[in-house]
Amino acid sequence: MIVNYLITALRAFKQQKQHFLLNVIGLSVGLAAAILVALFAKNELSFDQHQPNADRVYRVAQDYSRLGLSTIPIYNYTRGTQALDFSQVEDVFALKMVEFTREAEVDVKHNNQGFKLNNLYAATANIEDFIAMDVLAGNIKEAMSTPNSLALSESEALRIFGTVNVVGETLNHAKGSYTVKAVFADLPDNTHFGFQALVYAEHISENLFQSSHYVYLKLTAGTDISALEKQLTEQAFTGDFKGKMFVELHPLLDLHLTAKSPFEMKAGGTKQVVTICVGLSILLVLIASFNFINMTVAQSTKRAKEVGVRKALGASKTQLVSQFLSESVLVAVLSMVLACVLVELVMPSFNSLVDRELVLNYVSSFGAGIAIVAIAVGVLAGLYPAFFISSFSAKRVLSGDLQRGSTAIWVRKSLLTFQASLAIGLIIGSATLLQQLSHLQNLPLGYQTAQRLVISEVPVGEVFTQQPSAVVNKLLAIEGVQHLGVIDTQLTRSINNTLRPTWPNGEESGGITPVVGTSFEVVKSLGLELLAGRDFSREFAGDWANRVDGITYVGTIVTETVAKQAGFTNVADILGKSIKDIGRNVDMRVIGVVADVKIGNAQNANTDIMFLLGFNYLNPTSEVVLTVNPQNVLSIRQQAAEILAQHANVFEPKINLLSDSYKAVLKGDERISQVVLIFTGLAVFLTCLGTFGLASFSAARRQKEVAVRKVLGASRISIVNILAKEFLVLVGVSIAIAYPVTYLLVGDWLANFNDRIDQAVWVYGIAAVVVAGITWVTVASLAFKAASTRPSLILRYE
Repeated sequence: MIVNYLITALRAFKQQKQHFLLNVIGLSVGLAAAILVALFAKNELSFDQHQPNADRVYRVAQDYSRLGLSTIPIYNYTRGTQALDFSQVEDVFALKMVEFTREAEVDVKHNNQGFKLNNLYAATANIEDFIAMDVLAGNIKEAMSTPNSLALSESEALRIFGTVNVVGETLNHAKGSYTVKAVFADLPDNTHFGFQALVYAEHISENLFQSSHYVYLKLTAGTDISALEKQLTEQAFTGDFKGKMFVELHPLLDLHLTAKSPFEMKAGGTKQVVTICVGLSILLVLIASFNFINMTVAQSTKRAKEVGVRKALGASKTQLVSQFLSESVLVAVLSMVLACVLVELVMPSFNSLVDRELVLNYVSSFGAGIAIVAIAVGVLAGLYPAFFISSFSAKRVLSGDLQRGSTAIWVRKSLLTFQASLAIGLIIGSATLLQQLSHLQNLPLGYQTAQRLVISEVPVGEVFTQQPSAVVNKLLAIEGVQHLGVIDTQLTRSINNTLRPTWPNGEESGGITPVVGTSFEVVKSLGLELLAGRDFSREFAGDWANRVDGITYVGTIVTETVAKQAGFTNVADILGKSIKDIGRNVDMRVIGVVADVKIGNAQNANTDIMFLLGFNYLNPTSEVVLTVNPQNVLSIRQQAAEILAQHANVFEPKINLLSDSYKAVLKGDERISQVVLIFTGLAVFLTCLGTFGLASFSAARRQKEVAVRKVLGASRISIVNILAKEFLVLVGVSIAIAYPVTYLLVGDWLANFNDRIDQAVWVYGIAAVVVAGITWVTVASLAFKAASTRPSLILRYE
């Protein structure tokens, strides 16, 4: 029986080549897209699932939103240990940001060759209770308990020593040396942890407001997270901070997709990307399935006599349904095989797009899932056509009395309408995404990114000085370097320091204001727009931060927003006035006002900034901003690295064009737009495929009508428009469905941005015109062919 079904199916495929090819191509493209995205989603959702007790581990974060800033995942370890006072907390683990804070030396030498320890952190000794690590040699716990000890990842050990057998080896640095006590396997890609080297460091701090740790709490099962957050907040923040700062607990398993802080150890994913990808892949499979249903039902009249003959010979409805379902499943299986071939061909490009190293293992549960889904698609997509075709009456079919069922027509039109709605919505969404991305890329940042080369994380003692240091002078001497400035903040990352200003009129600010420590001529070095006053100048050396009788006096340049917050409508009126932070005893005299500057990422940027000359509060590193001749960038990079190595013991420095750093901030949104564009193209392609199939059958069915109209004098164009009208009406219904739904979904996505575009009416119009135009061209190409056929060839047997 099965063999007969198979032979009959193959015979049907041979007789209906166009129908078979359209179905296979459509399903294979849809399945290939679904496989790729399911593989990506599986990887994204697997992050940190392998960690010990992952479902009970939470990372502590501090919410500064009431003070005008965002939520950051950095906390004070001493405060973290105080959480053990609560019965819900079983254990506390912390990773210290020593690379960023420079509490440990990151620049080391081995055999007189300099190296930078990449992604260096200090961990508490209980690290293996929170992170699954494969220790290749030595003892991690001992390394994190012994001063001057180091643990290296396998890749770091190979990079520096050329072997992993390095336990007992030493690395020299400016203040002494490290002894390697352990080597561990590189962390897997599917974890938010991003360290490559671990060093021993003290964790306990008397200053409870100095935060430099990622703190993780292991909680008892069933803990009320909201209640514990409230208890931790009440314990940590009292006095002036009560009701203004809050403790949040973020689940370890959610960090990869939800954590957006610039202080993350490595770039994470986003729920938006996963949701969009999964949603679009499902839509593509649905569109391909709808194509299959539509074309099979439309093709049913060509197989009506076959059904009538089979029924006359005694075939039951069950046997007929089984026959047509077996054809459907066979098409799905063949499509699955072709889809897997397509997946292997495009996998490298897809990996590059989503920035992952995905591999498809066919001999796995995922491989079995692909087969199950393909068969399920074949069964579900073929179910309605099978029952529809098998329901034909043998008597009516063989007597030539076969009329189209209203249900079949309704199903075909509904599915085609849904396909067109999806295509319109996706075109609108992708066009809006591109507009928003272009808007973000061309935002007036307030500072210049062109011709700015930034050397990151240079020790403050080497460059952040009132008089030019030897390193500064040597950098200025490089050919092509036109100007040099120093700030203590990464412009595309986040603000490091804040103050609580009291305005010149004595009124206290309701929040905290970000501050940036700078060297002289910050307006020139960053290309700021000076609205009033002057730049920091060596002619006014007294503006440099100076501590006198417990009070720090410092010159400041404020942004326009700060001036207005201080109550000055005319920003020039604030010049010469003093802004004070009473808590830290800082007296800031305003000497200039600049246009607003956006510091941070595209979604959360600060504009209320105060630039303080020579002011550095606990920042161990600074950013050197070089204004350069673009033609000399490569040589400047090389010479700057040599100068830092020779005169500052800084090896393998991070040197990037500021324009490139800003583009990197938008990488996630760029990835979303690329994914949507690709899937939009596929959706439109599949919709055209379905329209082509249905239009070809419609043209064939209405050949006699076309012939009669030609005999009566109808032109080809009029006939084309008559045949296309049926499809264009469906497109009109699709537009009415797609517009409101798309408007709400796109608006919800745009709401995530502080700076965003308004949805453009013309985008909606273009999307409708594009889909209607493609539909008309597709139908017209077939209708024109039918209209060009001589009527005598069609009507000669009438």
